[in-house]
Amino acid sequence: MEPKTTERRDFISYPTNRIVGTVPDAARAEAALDALLRAGFEREDVDTLHGEEDMQRLDPTGAEHGVLEQFQRALIRIAGPVEEYRHLMNHVDDIREGRFVIMVLAKRREQRMIAADILNANGAEFIGFYGRWAWKGYQPAARPAGAASTSDDEAHEPAHRPEQIPSLFVEAWNKRDPDRIASLFDEDAEFVNVTGLWWHDRGSIRKAHAYGLERIFNDSTLTADEVRVKQLSDTVAVVHARLNLSGQTPIGSIKRPGPRANIFSFVVHRVGETWLCASAHNTDVVPQMETNVVDDDGTFRSANYQSGRVS
Repeated sequence: MEPKTTERRDFISYPTNRIVGTVPDAARAEAALDALLRAGFEREDVDTLHGEEDMQRLDPTGAEHGVLEQFQRALIRIAGPVEEYRHLMNHVDDIREGRFVIMVLAKRREQRMIAADILNANGAEFIGFYGRWAWKGYQPAARPAGAASTSDDEAHEPAHRPEQIPSLFVEAWNKRDPDRIASLFDEDAEFVNVTGLWWHDRGSIRKAHAYGLERIFNDSTLTADEVRVKQLSDTVAVVHARLNLSGQTPIGSIKRPGPRANIFSFVVHRVGETWLCASAHNTDVVPQMETNVVDDDGTFRSANYQSGRVS
């Protein structure tokens, strides 16, 4: 007769509907947990796995290699085992090596975004959502190839108040650091630039700014002037800032592009103790102009109907 196996009540066979990430130490794990609770997650919906005892939570049989086998069997029952299995293997190795794997139950999309950004803000790696059918990665803004990891003192300080967003954007711009710019935004943030180009996620925002800072604004200086915050709730705000740009790269017959002024609007929301941008819109300030007009040959110009002036 086969021995009867009693499944433990705290057994996790597969982290369905969970955002999962690995943090390197206890202090960051505690900070991430605190931020998740502050963001509205229930304590029972957050699992922190660390050490051999918690390894057994993933294996009701207690077999020596049961963790991997249970994961593999669970994944085989679900379509597409290779990708999910590879990422789960990372987490298994993390637990064995003494790191902390945090699993957050997040059935709604907005919950997943908040949980992923909190884990990211606390130094998590291998962040992903394990749905019923597939794994989806929630990656932080990528560090340039070959760049060294930063120490805690050198790490990018997140915004603790909405009004910090413009200055952090300016700082990252002047350091030619598209990764820091991207880190200010949600994974699925929206961004509209001065010419109407529209980017729909953090990766696209990073890519566009990497190109711009290398080709168009590689010797530019950005400064922040007036900043205004309209608080819509305790967790949502609209931030407007007047920014000034000088040193744009010459192009064509324009050897010394003049300075530009912009009005930047950011829609920001609170994620734990930090603030992230859900949306941003950049607009050029054109003095003495009321609107824009397209002339007969299709050229886009600024126009003032009171004076009749056209750029």
